Amino acid sequence: MNRHLVLVVATAAALAFGLVAAPRRYVVDGVSMGPGLLPGDVVSSGWLPEFDRRQPPLRFDRWIVTLPDGSTGLKRMVGLPGETIGLVDGDLVIAGRSELKGPRLLAEIGSDLGPSSASGTGWAAVPTLVLDDAPFAPGEVSRLLLPVHDVGFAAEVSVAAVAVGAGPVRLRAIAGPLAVGWRFHAAGRYAVVAGRLDGHAVAAAWPIVVRDTGATLDRHCLPAAAPDSWDVARPWPVASDAAGDARSPSLALDVANGGGPPAAIERVTIWRDVLLRTAADGVARWSVAADEVFLLGDFPSGSRDSRHFGSLPLTALRQRLRP
Repeated sequence: MNRHLVLVVATAAALAFGLVAAPRRYVVDGVSMGPGLLPGDVVSSGWLPEFDRRQPPLRFDRWIVTLPDGSTGLKRMVGLPGETIGLVDGDLVIAGRSELKGPRLLAEIGSDLGPSSASGTGWAAVPTLVLDDAPFAPGEVSRLLLPVHDVGFAAEVSVAAVAVGAGPVRLRAIAGPLAVGWRFHAAGRYAVVAGRLDGHAVAAAWPIVVRDTGATLDRHCLPAAAPDSWDVARPWPVASDAAGDARSPSLALDVANGGGPPAAIERVTIWRDVLLRTAADGVARWSVAADEVFLLGDFPSGSRDSRHFGSLPLTALRQRLRP
């Protein structure tokens, strides 16, 4: 085989591999995955996308799928093969248990309700009624708004340089019945998040190394680099909610340096979770066959998904989107 032919064969092989291995890119053209993804955003699979469908699907992953009408859609995996799922009070329920989202997932699908004023070392919010409105979808202004129970706060706290022998900075967050504290020994910026979520009182704190950049990241309702898991997650006591009370939980954050470096609350925003709506005919429970999956959009009232056309076969899954 001459050198020229070897080069042609190698080039052809490289092109063929590139067609199979290269990430797939898609442009979002609807609001069904808002507020995290809106029209014009570009999403991408990982490398070797054709192998995605050979891997077991994971809950809450986003997938490019073939819809029943043959069109291409972008949805989130919520029901796995063989499961019984339900939508109860806006939450996803699997086999009778509310499925708790982690901070990273909440950052993607929750909504930022805007800033809240805070003093340097203290902040508190009086419970109010929060509705599932959607400023990112002006066409939805005429729909009936529903109360959202899952509400919390996200704060950014700055800690000055730590002097030798100084004590740690202490933070205490309150979300309804939950009170949890952290001690920060190093200077820097920290995110502190707490609230009510999926039938739980949750809280987490983490260092903010870099700020979010880009239009898509700026829509996240939590500070950058949210972790996968909560520091604290406890079942929300039903007795703590007054009957028929749809207000958000009481929220508070206090900073005490305890003789250590100065620290201050620099920014507080309020977030709410997505409120999963039932099907238009009121159906709120589905059984998923062993060779099917159940998918939803992140913006329920603006999404056509498995609530309308039922579970999809595993063969409808095309590419898993990278986080």
